[in-house]
Amino acid sequence: MLGWMFNGVITLASFAFVLGLLVFIHELGHYSVGRFFGVSVERFSIGFGKPVLRYKAKSGTEWVLSRIPLGGYVKFLGDSGVASNPDTEELAKIKAQMDSKHGKDVWKSCLHFKPLYQRALVAFAGPMANFILAALLFAGLAWGFGTNERAAEIHEVFPDGPAKIAELMVGDKILTIDGKDARSVNQAIQIITLNSGEELEMSVQRGAEQVDLMIKPERRSKKDGIGGNMSGGVIGVKIGGATIHKSYNFIEASHYGIENVGTTLAMTGKYIGRIFKGKENGKALGGPLKIMAYTGKVSIMSSQVEGGIGIKLKIAFMSLISLAATLSVGLGFANLMPIPVLDGGHLVYYGYEAVMRRPLSAQAQEIGFRVGFAVLISLFLVLTLNDIGYISSLFDNTG
Repeated sequence: MLGWMFNGVITLASFAFVLGLLVFIHELGHYSVGRFFGVSVERFSIGFGKPVLRYKAKSGTEWVLSRIPLGGYVKFLGDSGVASNPDTEELAKIKAQMDSKHGKDVWKSCLHFKPLYQRALVAFAGPMANFILAALLFAGLAWGFGTNERAAEIHEVFPDGPAKIAELMVGDKILTIDGKDARSVNQAIQIITLNSGEELEMSVQRGAEQVDLMIKPERRSKKDGIGGNMSGGVIGVKIGGATIHKSYNFIEASHYGIENVGTTLAMTGKYIGRIFKGKENGKALGGPLKIMAYTGKVSIMSSQVEGGIGIKLKIAFMSLISLAATLSVGLGFANLMPIPVLDGGHLVYYGYEAVMRRPLSAQAQEIGFRVGFAVLISLFLVLTLNDIGYISSLFDNTG
């Protein structure tokens, strides 16, 4: 009983730390760029619903921590809602109301009356803040602790699998797959997992020579790093070699951080593309419940490693920061989706305004909002079902 309570506390604390960090930085991106352009901010909220804690700054911004900690928002002066992007007629009404309520010229600090490029930058700033955070976290880990990577060396080739057909041999050291560097186990597995059913060119070091061959990963169900079920490409080998520790100076760590963000974005984009092509079922996508399961399991696994409390805390910290960096990229990517309720939707509206020289009509925006909201609700339900299936697989010892 005590063990379950301890694990529950760790899970909730880890989830709150990771999600709170990602949401805060995302909203801080919107807030900071908005304030840079002289936009007044009425409220900065972490979470939704009734406020639990609140603080009114001298700038007039109300900083709020709300009851439902599954997101956040920044309410700029004049915003009427999450999808507020008024047309020409509505802008005139907002200006008149502000002159009457706040005094002459206050409308100039309203986001809606700022130049188009400034409004677009404010919308893009949230996702961009997530990408920057991820780069900093990846870089900080590399600079502070270095990296440990296992060389991608073939230890065993299973009969009748893709590797056997491709004539991979024990002792082969993978160099590249599909033209991408795959010298480490993680790199090789990532590429193979995301390319089931695809014919890939693989280069390996075999003794003193380099051998090029073609291989086609098979799609199978397997366990991920924390024991949950996932489906992806496999080639029928046991892979792993010597662990190589690499230290980084500041410049190298910065490059490493940026490179990892680019790699994560590319993988995410590829997976989404494969869903639309019917090559993936989308079950790898997850929502808040899966994030909670991941953060909790990572922290619990860290607490069970051998060593003193210092070692446990170090491993837990590094694991959560690494996970937060990956999730931050995902959050930034998701918010750039062209759905009206999201930042990407605002950018679509601004794109229309840039081309047509006027905002989209209020009626068209309302239709877009309703469609976007319906899409988000549907997506949330699908992700919740994915999450439930994934969490149940964590208690399945088969496979």
